[in-house]
Amino acid sequence: FIKADGKLIRLHDNDINFIEAVGDYVKFVTTEKTFLSLATLKSIEEKLNSDAFVKVHRSYIINTKKISDIEDNTILIGKHVIPISKAHRKVIMDRLNII
Repeated sequence: FIKADGKLIRLHDNDINFIEAVGDYVKFVTTEKTFLSLATLKSIEEKLNSDAFVKVHRSYIINTKKISDIEDNTILIGKHVIPISKAHRKVIMDRLNII
């Protein structure tokens, strides 16, 4: 559950495309809607299923099952382009099953 819009909203792992830090808030982006919640990315990261989610940048945590494309230092999820930091690049590449 996340607290957004004055209520508790249930989000399943497979509903979340990525999570972005926006100042003191965290934005949960799903295919259909975006939710803004007062939290830190670090606190959210500790509560997430680590099998499906990985931090790729200081401001982004992505759902690895939603990746469409990876090019250079960016990941494409739907129509969103998400940067990959140099510090997190090895972690994401190790997590993916690259053939």
